[in-house]
Amino acid sequence: MRIPFEQAVYGSFTFWNRGYGVLAHSAGCRPEWLAELRNVCQRYGEPPTAATRSGGFFALPLASGPWLIAGVHSHGCDDLGRPGAMAFHALFVGRWAYRLAGSDPFAFEHEIRGDWCESDQHRALPRGHLSCRLTGRPLPSAGDNPHAASIVTALIQRRRVLVQSSTPIGALARDVWGRLPGRVRLRASVATWAFDTGNNFDLVALPKLRGIALDTSDVMFGVTDLAK
Repeated sequence: MRIPFEQAVYGSFTFWNRGYGVLAHSAGCRPEWLAELRNVCQRYGEPPTAATRSGGFFALPLASGPWLIAGVHSHGCDDLGRPGAMAFHALFVGRWAYRLAGSDPFAFEHEIRGDWCESDQHRALPRGHLSCRLTGRPLPSAGDNPHAASIVTALIQRRRVLVQSSTPIGALARDVWGRLPGRVRLRASVATWAFDTGNNFDLVALPKLRGIALDTSDVMFGVTDLAK
């Protein structure tokens, strides 16, 4: 099975002098998708000074239609020499295509790039295709994180889960997704690391939880070793 996706890159780069913007995109990207990409990335937050590198992976459904699946990479300094510049490589996956992929954003993870250069802004990105054999529930995860079961229960109950972690929680998030019922994977959003809660991810890891606005139904894990 070949699952199609469009793609775009948004970020700040040392080789131009216009701050954050869309570096390149495939021809099938709609203007409203790119507009929502900008908004989502702006709500992602800025890395704290103590974070020497930023990185992460997230997925959420867009109001304009597709799922947005993106990788976040640190590019060091921006065009003005300020630290903390980030680049977002985004994949736009149709709702039905996402379902065919088992509603598993991590199936697309190896399609994410982190290396971008000046020549990329002068060409259109190609439409991508994911070769995937999944047509339903992903294979059970081999992960054994003791917190995964509690997170799965909270997500089934439509409660937001916030994890304090000094690094992205990719392994834990993949473990959780392997355990979730299909009906929950169809709607649940995830960010293995972010610096703000503006995108209201259902499962999100943050460098710190202090100062975060919380709802009474939110579930928090205030530990820093969940990425292991």
